[in-house]
Amino acid sequence: MPFVTSRRDSIQYDGTNGAEIAGTWCTGISFVSDSGTVLTFKDRDDRVQTASVNDWLIISGVEDGNPTVLSTADYETYFVEIPPMPS
Repeated sequence: MPFVTSRRDSIQYDGTNGAEIAGTWCTGISFVSDSGTVLTFKDRDDRVQTASVNDWLIISGVEDGNPTVLSTADYETYFVEIPPMPS
């Protein structure tokens, strides 16, 4: 019997990729600032959200305007990475 799940994409904030995360990786959020230790962005509901270095952001599609931000420990507890599907 096959096991199925909905597709979600994740990316880890490393202190250098804030502009890529907010605008390219997830077009549903707006870049506010990137201090090199904290990424600040606005979500679809115009709420200011933050992610610290090594936090993970999870979305269900590039236009998802409400990403989930998780610590590495929570990410590893709740998610299992699988290889991307071939194009």
